Amino acid sequence: MDYRTNNIIEEYLTEQLDIFTTDDFYKYLKSRGAKVSKNDASEILQVSEYVFSLVKNEFVTKAGVFTGRWFSFKPSREEVEKDSIIIGHRCIPFVNPEVPPDSICVMAEGNVVESSAREFSMNLAMDTFALYGEGYVIPYIFNDKSNTSLALSSVQYSMPQEIRLTCWPLSKISGGKPFHYGDRIICRVISWSDCVVEMKVQDSGLSDMVISDEAVQREEWYTYFENGLLESFDRHGPASSIEEQLSYLFLENQEELCTRCCGSVEEFLNHTSKIGFEPYGVESRIWRKGESVPYSGKWNNLGLDRGMLLTDMALTLTPRVIDAILEDRIYDERRGKREVSENFEDVIQKIFPNMAMISSAERRLVLLNIEKRNDILEKMYNQFSDYPIAPLRKRILSLFTRVSELFCDIGGSGIAAENFPQQELVILSQLYSHVVRLLEEVENVYLRPQFPEADVSLSLDGMEETFDEISGTLLSSLESNRFKGFEIVKF
Repeated sequence: MDYRTNNIIEEYLTEQLDIFTTDDFYKYLKSRGAKVSKNDASEILQVSEYVFSLVKNEFVTKAGVFTGRWFSFKPSREEVEKDSIIIGHRCIPFVNPEVPPDSICVMAEGNVVESSAREFSMNLAMDTFALYGEGYVIPYIFNDKSNTSLALSSVQYSMPQEIRLTCWPLSKISGGKPFHYGDRIICRVISWSDCVVEMKVQDSGLSDMVISDEAVQREEWYTYFENGLLESFDRHGPASSIEEQLSYLFLENQEELCTRCCGSVEEFLNHTSKIGFEPYGVESRIWRKGESVPYSGKWNNLGLDRGMLLTDMALTLTPRVIDAILEDRIYDERRGKREVSENFEDVIQKIFPNMAMISSAERRLVLLNIEKRNDILEKMYNQFSDYPIAPLRKRILSLFTRVSELFCDIGGSGIAAENFPQQELVILSQLYSHVVRLLEEVENVYLRPQFPEADVSLSLDGMEETFDEISGTLLSSLESNRFKGFEIVKF
């Protein structure tokens, strides 16, 4: 799909506010000259993270769900003392998840509030970015555009006490009026595509000795939030992220939760005794407190559909992963580490360690496309720009091969996912997704001049170590389950 078509698709999915159908989407794309089939349009809607699927072949975008909806948060004492707020996770899930919090545009009283940079305690930063989940909190904090002195790779030595982050002045949001600790900022997205959030101050008003109507309504809000979240766990499981968990919650409970007397996710997690952050492999999810978050359940049917693991794996693969495998091959050939070969069976084996994933006809088609793509890459290959990154890519591909082979062994075993250790299976799935994402980043030529080799290498250290820790447990479980499948016949 070309760059122009991608832009047309993204424009529609980030700006469409009304409910629409596949036909509506397809007609729009055709009217703009996009070269896509109706099946392509349907698949785009099914996999897009910008879209919710409704009933009767209808869809609604996140822009349509969250534009104009109320949400709020209470600034911390440190922020009030410094007359500055950091946004962190506080706009989740109402804004585009692809936009980092330091790039959100804040408006107050019709004017854009300019951001600045200021030192904040690391404790506050960790609390205010917590909803990005375990494994992502630190990268989000350190990648803030205002942090120009502390490298992510430095975390392995020690955690700083303070860090410089992008912030917005409270006095500008309050219109110059005094802002007191306990006051609330009530927000709504006024442009989802441009990530513009309007903020205004909601005075706490009365003393702590008086229970206001707003306080009573907010207490009811916490009850709605808790009940809705518990129901969502059964319906959607742990989802792909905390952001997605909260997206489903607010989608399905808009009228009860998006009110002017709303609380915040931060406050709810301090308020509830039933729900909290729970480990989910190398990440975390919001889940029932003290309960292990399962990998399989009725929300994904992995316990029933034994081929689903392989299907999920095949859907995760992207053209850039194949490019990485081919460029690694070309790199070895140019350095004399490999004989030039027109046989691409080894490439197929790396992409699909379990041949049951594809039919013989699909295999022939994939081989043909690989040969064509290899010819294109050989002509475009720039050894000078590739050499600095090639050793790291080779290391990522090595982990990719190990992870995908184990994934295929489990997915192709015919054994239900529920029979494997759930946390180890979660981690394996996450490792696969993470290593695919690393390969995509390596193959993004626009990022290469600024590619964070040290940070990626550090991340890879942890991923390799994690795989070594879980692979033995999963292989033992695989063998044990296979043994249980044999019936001993007595003669």
